[in-house]
Amino acid sequence: MREIPHFTLALFLGGILACGVAREASAHPHVWVDYYVEAVADKQGITKLKFRWHFDDMFTSMVKEDFHIRSIGPKEIETLRDGAFGNLKNYHYYIYLKLDGKDFEPQTTSDFGATMTKLNLEYTFTVNLPHPTRKLELSLYDPEFYVDVGPPIEKMSPDAPGIMATTKMKPKDFLSSSAEAGAKPPTCAWHQGEPRVSATWGKFAVFNVTCEAQ
Repeated sequence: MREIPHFTLALFLGGILACGVAREASAHPHVWVDYYVEAVADKQGITKLKFRWHFDDMFTSMVKEDFHIRSIGPKEIETLRDGAFGNLKNYHYYIYLKLDGKDFEPQTTSDFGATMTKLNLEYTFTVNLPHPTRKLELSLYDPEFYVDVGPPIEKMSPDAPGIMATTKMKPKDFLSSSAEAGAKPPTCAWHQGEPRVSATWGKFAVFNVTCEAQ
């Protein structure tokens, strides 16, 4: 996980948004999410993306308190899906896609799951593509800077600039691919794109993923 500064965290994902809490113009991250993604193909092309989101300590604690969660079973998964995840469809889950060059903003997901990995909350879910695609381009970010969502980053040396700097950062393994029905897995690669800029909080790294069906 990224290093988390001290901050006062307003519960953001899902429930509070549904209550209509206004966002400030000069936003900064209140929630940190490391994501992992697997591209899945069949013989016609790439058909779906499987995601795993790993949340920061503070957000995990607040979700457990707000939803009165001690352990996670089927009932708690349903509660989290309906109360703290479903509303993200209004933000297309912070997922930006191009399918064969055409923009696609997902509005639905499937196979939602939740678990505790050691002390941190994790979500898993699948985005099914509307049609098989030969080339897929993907990035995840919150344009309003309330959620810092990106791949897990290798620890930087103490004298290196932090997350808001222009320096190149190296993600840990976050990208994989697989295939169904006798197809070949797509080839996938990532690169660090142009940073997004907040006038108040500086530069935030963006990572772009490209996958091509074989």
